[in-house]
Amino acid sequence: MSYSLILPTLNEKGHIIKLIQNIRFIFSEIQKEYEIILVDDNSTDGTIDLVKNVAKDYDNIKLFVRQGLKKNLANSINLGIQKSKYENIIWMDSDFQHPPDYIKLFHDYQKKYDLMVFSRFLKNSIRYFEIDKSKKELNENQSFFYNKLCNIFLYRDITDYTSGFVCVKRKVFENYKLKGNYGDYFVNFVVYCKLNNYSIIELPFRENERYSGSSKTSMKNPFNYIYLTIHYFVSLINNFFRKVLS
Repeated sequence: MSYSLILPTLNEKGHIIKLIQNIRFIFSEIQKEYEIILVDDNSTDGTIDLVKNVAKDYDNIKLFVRQGLKKNLANSINLGIQKSKYENIIWMDSDFQHPPDYIKLFHDYQKKYDLMVFSRFLKNSIRYFEIDKSKKELNENQSFFYNKLCNIFLYRDITDYTSGFVCVKRKVFENYKLKGNYGDYFVNFVVYCKLNNYSIIELPFRENERYSGSSKTSMKNPFNYIYLTIHYFVSLINNFFRKVLS
């Protein structure tokens, strides 16, 4: 089986080359054909030039820059899917919170499931702040609470409705594009997969501390955070009715 791995990027200069190198090493270990597709939301820190310099040496590393467009995680991933060519589509964060080593587990499960999701909230998962609580970001409590609500009102067998570390079969996107933005796009996607009877498995993993940079959904900008929070709850309500009425 072959893999298209999508990395949505925004100001990832401090770690993006190291991440690409690690991903290349993982795929060389499992000896599977792959491509790495970086979709950049017009970074201003030099990320684009760094990736261009690496991509010129490898045919399977591709860069697409969304210039002049509103920053949107779901649309970045959609562009990556559109440009991809392989059967299994992976996307993950570009800041090392999602350890590349876990890509190997996708390969173990991809024959049985349409959607594989690494969940932060499974019993055997380990969060980045469990050893040092001082590193816990301010939005983590809200994220936990929101996912609990989704678990109660949507589907009990899903624990992480805002995951960003997944592997999906290409067929799932034959009649679907991701809708929403940070976090809420994945709620919409999970409900779509459930309503269309695609097989899903959640897997535990050990989440890393962010290598550098900051969360795109942090509380440093309170107005942006309030907007995203409202967006999340509107998505929950809409998806609850989608489920009930289906």
